[in-house]
Amino acid sequence: MMGTFESLQEEYKSCKKCSKLCESRTQVVFGSGNKNAKIIFIGEAPGANEDHEGIPFCGASGQVLNQLLESVSLSKEDIFITNIILCRPEKNRNPEKEEIENCRTRLDELLKIMQPKVIVTIGNFATERIIKQKGITLIHGKIFSLGEIHVVPVIHPANLLYNGRNPQLLESMKKDFEIIASLLKTTKT
Repeated sequence: MMGTFESLQEEYKSCKKCSKLCESRTQVVFGSGNKNAKIIFIGEAPGANEDHEGIPFCGASGQVLNQLLESVSLSKEDIFITNIILCRPEKNRNPEKEEIENCRTRLDELLKIMQPKVIVTIGNFATERIIKQKGITLIHGKIFSLGEIHVVPVIHPANLLYNGRNPQLLESMKKDFEIIASLLKTTKT
């Protein structure tokens, strides 16, 4: 029997599957936003700000994400956002395969419960986890199918911060968000 959003959140609030992550985290960062949204954004892992606040994408990358959402008349209230792993890796290192696997059941269950029409994968790790594709710079903004769900990979907002707010990269990212907005308008509820 499929659980509820609340029961899944409660189950993972005190998860101990990854001993290294349990030691380095302040808290589990389950996700935030509209749990009835037809669009889910999936990132990599919580960073320091997210670990402290308990909210995904609340730091500098989150500010960039907010700007991109606003550029297509969306906000964090219109979406649900989570990560492929729920705990901050120490020193913001990349998630390990075992950690991604340990969170696999939770993410799969969340997607079954929420039944999104669109999934936006943020960066390489989320894209590889959801559609098993690598090379975000080559596939960002393209539409993939996961059964009846549309999946759109996007470049991680942190890349814009690391690249000095490169205007060409920003325009490319905005175009990807226009694709997402267009897809949302044409997707049946």
